[in-house]
Amino acid sequence: MTESNFFTRAGDFLTGATGDHSGLITVLNEILGPITRKDQPTRLEARSKTPEVFDAVSQWQQQDRPPATTESMIRTLFSDAEIRRFSDETGLSAPAAMEILKEIVPLCARDRKKRQLRVPDDAT
Repeated sequence: MTESNFFTRAGDFLTGATGDHSGLITVLNEILGPITRKDQPTRLEARSKTPEVFDAVSQWQQQDRPPATTESMIRTLFSDAEIRRFSDETGLSAPAAMEILKEIVPLCARDRKKRQLRVPDDAT
């Protein structure tokens, strides 16, 4: 671990950064855009590049408390620029932002699917 990495992680621990979800959820919803209609795939389903990723997103959508995912899954669903945006716009270090994304993306998948199911059929 480099000295810079050590100080970043120590700062994240001391400030409780990995427990701060406040701005990250807002940025996540901005990146994913509006809720899609019932007859369309959700934004996370549309980002699923393989059947395995699609299956994981589908499982998150069906669970009340989906478990955290992996960094690999986050990097599959979001571009490097989007991942940097999470960190930049929230002021979190890259490692802290990734830790929170691993927790909230599955929860967001579930929440956005529930909201999608409530969208009226005639919505655009």
